[in-house]
Amino acid sequence: MSADPHIRAERLQRPGVAFMTQLPLLIGLVVLWVVLWGHLDVISAVTGIIFSLLVVRMFSLPPVLLSGRIHVWYTIVLLAKFFWWLIGSTFQMAWLAMRPKAVPQASILAVRMRVHSDWLLTLTAEINMLVPGSVVVEVDRLRSILYLHVLDADTDEKIQRARLAAEQIEDAIVVALGNHEDIALINDDRRLHDRPLLFASREQQSYEVLREADRKARQAEWEAEL
Repeated sequence: MSADPHIRAERLQRPGVAFMTQLPLLIGLVVLWVVLWGHLDVISAVTGIIFSLLVVRMFSLPPVLLSGRIHVWYTIVLLAKFFWWLIGSTFQMAWLAMRPKAVPQASILAVRMRVHSDWLLTLTAEINMLVPGSVVVEVDRLRSILYLHVLDADTDEKIQRARLAAEQIEDAIVVALGNHEDIALINDDRRLHDRPLLFASREQQSYEVLREADRKARQAEWEAEL
């Protein structure tokens, strides 16, 4: 079971933990600085580190809480699926550009994601952006909604297919990088729609049983107070 949010927040306030949460951002800024310089040497590396530290310290950004879980096999599967989506969508866009018909009608779809993690929502939005044929025009972070501009979405069937494609991207990311609670949220939605569970390992099942028992206990306490 995932740690209590208050405990996690206290841990993030400690200097060592705070630095570890900022380390991926620091590394990314250093890499970006070196790329902008166009070559790697001592001066570019040192100035990149100094620049990154100044950015992180001067601009107080809220910490992005990672899930704390990574499944190596499903991460490899996620990468394979990404390249498959990329290739398939590229051929689809090429066909739409070359076919002797009018330009297909596009639609803007509001797709509600099942998870509420900023980290996973950002990854889902990025992959939707990178796969040709769909562009994320807006993200409603509070309600976990992605607004997608989708080409060739002039029928209800094509719109539903685009929604399912966005959900499949979310599923692949969650099973690879999500924690037990993220997977449980996906499983809740799948049960509601009579679909197979996303991930049903023994550990995940135990977590969801305890989660449901805790939910019922809280509901009983709330009803007793009334």
